[in-house]
Amino acid sequence: MRSSLRPFLLPFLLLMLAVLAVLAPAERAAAEVKALIVTGSYQTAASPSLRLANPVVDGREIALALTRAGIRQIALVEDPDAAHWSEALDRFVGSLGKSDIALVYYAGHGLQVGGINYFLAGDGKTLLSVDAIVQQISSKAGSSLFVIDACRNNPFQKNAAIGEQTIASRAAVGISMAQVAASGQGLAQLGELTGLSTVILFSTEPGNVALDGPAGAGSPFAHAFAAEIVRRQSLDVTLRRTAVAVQRATEGAQSPWRQGDLARAVYIAGMPSFPVP
Repeated sequence: MRSSLRPFLLPFLLLMLAVLAVLAPAERAAAEVKALIVTGSYQTAASPSLRLANPVVDGREIALALTRAGIRQIALVEDPDAAHWSEALDRFVGSLGKSDIALVYYAGHGLQVGGINYFLAGDGKTLLSVDAIVQQISSKAGSSLFVIDACRNNPFQKNAAIGEQTIASRAAVGISMAQVAASGQGLAQLGELTGLSTVILFSTEPGNVALDGPAGAGSPFAHAFAAEIVRRQSLDVTLRRTAVAVQRATEGAQSPWRQGDLARAVYIAGMPSFPVP
């Protein structure tokens, strides 16, 4: 009797595993991934030294990858000034529900002043608090992923022409141009990130500078993330494989770094396929 059952045991177990894989994440299946992609090329900024060739290329590559991954709601915002940033953010936050997964991708200038991170709006003179943006989105979505490729050189450090200006800020207090020019390279770890609802993937380590890649060809980080986000694998695997690919492509000069965690498994492009007998 035992020997007659053995040939059927393995196929039965595989079938049960496949059924459980479909039934177990019922809550996740109901969640919708909604994406906001913001890029800054600074083509209309007063100083030519602010202009970047790759962020728009990167944003379009990520938008295409997310479309291939099956995401239906993708907002691509290119070179927004402060007002357009605010409008796009309000629309995105207003679309989120507690069962949704928010995915935000930013490519452009970013800098830290006193250990606080800021994005630079497309006008080249308005700073937006990264902490405030993260908190605003995380408070509405069930889970949030922020992918930040803003760890570039501080363009204000060695430019006397723009160093004489006063930069606007959406932080609680004003920030002078002198403070911005004196700030360091790269971004800092976020200080207000708590709980298990938000993950942030930085294109490189805190304080380090990410590589842009050849002008118009896109960055190594964007290429790696776009290649991984379309795969049917968990978000944890996606982030880890992205980091490994970037480190390999840059010969160790750049290592993507993550902060935060989620309380549940997330699959952006879907769960891995299991063999069904």
